[in-house]
Amino acid sequence: MTNTSDQKLFKLIKYKFQRLLKIFPHQVPAYLIIAIIFAVLIRLVCVPNQSSDYKSFLAPWYDFIVINGGFSALKYGFADYTPPYLYWLVIAATLLSGLPKILAIKLFAMSIDFVCAFFTYKIVKLKYPEGKLGNFAFITVILSPVVIYNSAIWGQCDSIYTTGLIACIYFLCIQKQIPALVSFGLALSFKLQAMFLSPLLLIMLLKKRIMWYFLPIIPLVYLLAMIPAWLAGRPMPELLLVYFNQANKYKELAKGVPNFYQWIPNDFYRVVTTIGVIGTIFVILLLAYIVYKNKQEITQERLIYLATLSVLLLPYILPKMHQRYFYPADICSIILAFYLPQYRWIAIVVQLSSLFSYLGTPIHIKFFSIILGFAIWFLVKNCDVIYPKLKTALRD
Repeated sequence: MTNTSDQKLFKLIKYKFQRLLKIFPHQVPAYLIIAIIFAVLIRLVCVPNQSSDYKSFLAPWYDFIVINGGFSALKYGFADYTPPYLYWLVIAATLLSGLPKILAIKLFAMSIDFVCAFFTYKIVKLKYPEGKLGNFAFITVILSPVVIYNSAIWGQCDSIYTTGLIACIYFLCIQKQIPALVSFGLALSFKLQAMFLSPLLLIMLLKKRIMWYFLPIIPLVYLLAMIPAWLAGRPMPELLLVYFNQANKYKELAKGVPNFYQWIPNDFYRVVTTIGVIGTIFVILLLAYIVYKNKQEITQERLIYLATLSVLLLPYILPKMHQRYFYPADICSIILAFYLPQYRWIAIVVQLSSLFSYLGTPIHIKFFSIILGFAIWFLVKNCDVIYPKLKTALRD
């Protein structure tokens, strides 16, 4: 009797699942549909978690918007984020007010996870137009523990600006510089950390893959993104100084991030911060100059390589970084692993470094700061547009 009941239940579940699969286009593989469903379910399971940032910032901002009349709340400087993210909170607090608050707040970033995965898929498909690797890249992103942790557990929005950066890289790969700059401008309007991709953009500018007269697109997109908040009544100078105010808010050399500054006492904050910023600018200019002097073409593989190096190097050598700031490197290292399989270990190291920094265990953060330093050194040493003679000698 029990076996008969189990068989009936199994047949019912199978029938329901088959009906669900029919909703999707027939060309979509079943394993991809299953992965998407699982990715959605695991995010819904994680939604109730209330991180410290949710309690201290996101939920109070949501409540402030509700109390102050929705869109009109944007005239106040109640948050240290730029307005584009706050526009979502306005939508969440008004149009989505019927949803649980925590779900409404997290919904945007969780949805953008899939957009980020889509652009990852598009980039990988450029190299592998046939086969399943593009789908596997998509699945790797949506099921990455770091990606799930960031949006579904913490309710953070790093996937949003990172998606802009990944879109920028995709359009650079297909030599569409205007959409690339628009994507970068959108990323920058959400988070200043979009500047982690600046070494690649400078290289592409020097290599004339980006024309200088298109550069005003970036600040124009940023200004356009500020207009709704300005129309709501917030002064434009205040909107333009959001990032400046952010930079002066936290006085820590390293906030739970596995980078070089884990090993420097915060007592030296002022002098080390100055040296670190100046040193980083010098490194960016030096890297761009070396690659510019190299006459080799920036192929898709080299572009992905340099993009990964850019978003990995800057949060490692810049002071005042937080644990989430390696998020663009998390995604770019996945793309690099598909483009150049010999660098899969880089992706694993980056993912583990980010995951342990999210968990906040100091000993592991310091340990992975060493491993990440080695990974960056390895990428620099093996980059044929930085050390062409060394690479030629190694091949010979």
